[in-house]
This record gives sequence, structure tokens and C-alpha cells, in this order.
Amino acid sequence: MGKEKLLNLLKVCFSLALLALLLRQIGWQQTLETLGKARFSYLAAALALYLVGIVVRAYRWQILLNALGMDTPLARLTVLYFVGTFFSSFLPTGIGGDVVRVYELSRQSKRPIESVGTVLLDRVTGLLMLFLIALMALAFSYQLIAPNVSAAILLLCLGSWAGLGLMLRRDWLERWGLLRIMAKIKQIRELYESITACGLKAIGGALAISLVFNVLLIAVNYLIALSLRVEIPLWYFLLFIPLISFLLILPISLSGLGVREGGYVYLFAQAGVSAPLALTMSLLFYALNVASGLIGGVLYAFEGVRGYVEDRG
Repeated sequence: MGKEKLLNLLKVCFSLALLALLLRQIGWQQTLETLGKARFSYLAAALALYLVGIVVRAYRWQILLNALGMDTPLARLTVLYFVGTFFSSFLPTGIGGDVVRVYELSRQSKRPIESVGTVLLDRVTGLLMLFLIALMALAFSYQLIAPNVSAAILLLCLGSWAGLGLMLRRDWLERWGLLRIMAKIKQIRELYESITACGLKAIGGALAISLVFNVLLIAVNYLIALSLRVEIPLWYFLLFIPLISFLLILPISLSGLGVREGGYVYLFAQAGVSAPLALTMSLLFYALNVASGLIGGVLYAFEGVRGYVEDRG
């Protein structure tokens, strides 16, 4: 077995073990009972907003691609986002679908480095805006959460935005010799050039669209909570969803399973939400992700069938 396969297997085992541990400690029967009491109307609204969010993310990606002269229809990018969501449900980490998006776009555009750069920047701008939302909320609600959570939000926001600023300041990178280091590795140099070639206007546009998407993301989680009759101040969602989103990009689990659930349980406990309810909130969000991923799976299968027929014809 290769190292890559072994690593992925370990991630699967880690996810399942962590999820099983949470269910055992919290009580899987109580969690199932809570799921059964969820109000469908709120979940339907949450799913609708989740699907709208995928289109918004596709538009954000299009802004970055257009800046590099890679004109791709919004409909095609939306399909790729749905397909990516499908694969994210089964691949290690919460960003496994990004690899599929890169592969499909580069196969079509014949520009693999730019495909990687735009997908990476697409993901980063989303997180940057999430962290900024959390920081702004923290200024008005820091008394609601533990000091270590406040510190995590502060460090993530300041560190990530400082990182973006440093990346865009070529003169600083040259002064500190970082560009010379990157120049020694061709792929890294080309990736950096593709990211900076997007320009400040496109990156600013992507950040603005990220604000819209992240408002939708927080609204989805809020509706899920309401479906379970969890009525807590919106501040908690503004503070916690960015941290949970960060946990999902860590390469330690399968589609974020277990890690996401642990994050919900730990963080929302500070809002007085019981562990079974917090776990159910997480599982329902994952269910929405899987539901939208199924749409991507159908679209991907349809493309495969159509390509097969065209090749035979």
C-alpha cells in the first residue's frame, strides 16, 4: 500500500473513530431522537440558501478566472462546484473537492497552474472574510465566549490577513529573500505568479462576494438551529462558524467528519446548547452538504455518459 493510500485510510479511521466516540459520549439514541424532531420547513429553507451559496461561490471563482483571461461560463463553474461538493463528501479533508475542480478545469483550459492558483485564492478569500466577520462580531460579543476562543479568532484573522498582505507585497518578499527561495522551485514560483496576476481588483471583488456567501453560510447554520428549536443570539454563529470552517480544512479527517462535530459540540456548549443538539446541528449541516453533493454526482455521471456517447458517435 502506497503512503498516500495509507494516509487517506488513517484519516478515514480517525474520522469514524472520533464520530463514534462523540456519539457514544453524547448518546446516539438521544441524537437520533433530536434529528426526528427537526422542523422540515427550516431545513428546506437552509437547503435552498445552501444551493444559492454554491452559485455565489462559482461567481467568485469566475471573477478570479476572468482576471487571468480564462473565460469560463458561470453555468460550467457552478457544475464544477457541485461536482466538487460531491467528491468532498468522500475525500479526505473538507476541501478534497477542490482537487477535482482543479483537475476538471485544467483539463478543459490546459492551464493547470492558473487553475490551482484560482481555486486556492477562491478558498482563501472565503476564509479571510469569515475571519473578518468573526473579528467584527468579537468586538461586540467577546463577553459571550471563553478567552481562548477569542484569542483564536484574533490570531486567525490577523495572521491570515497579514499573510495576504505579505503575499501581495512583492517588494517585501524580495527584500527578505523569499522570492529567491520560491524561484528555486518552478511550480511554487509559477503558482505565486498566477495568484498575484489576478490583481487587487479581482481579489477585492472575490472578497466582496465572499461576504455575501458567508452571510448565506451563517444563515444556513442559523436556520438549522431554528429547525431544532435552538434559539440563541446570532452572535454565536458569527463567532463559531468561522472557527468550524477553519477546522474543516485541516488534513486530519474524511470530509471533516468527527472534527466538525467536535467543533460544534465544544463551541456551542458556550452558548448553552446541549451536546446532543450541537451534534445534531453538525450532522444536519453535513446532510445538506451531502444532498447538494448528490446533485453534483448526478451532473458528473451525466457528463460522463454524454462524453461516452459523443466519443462513440
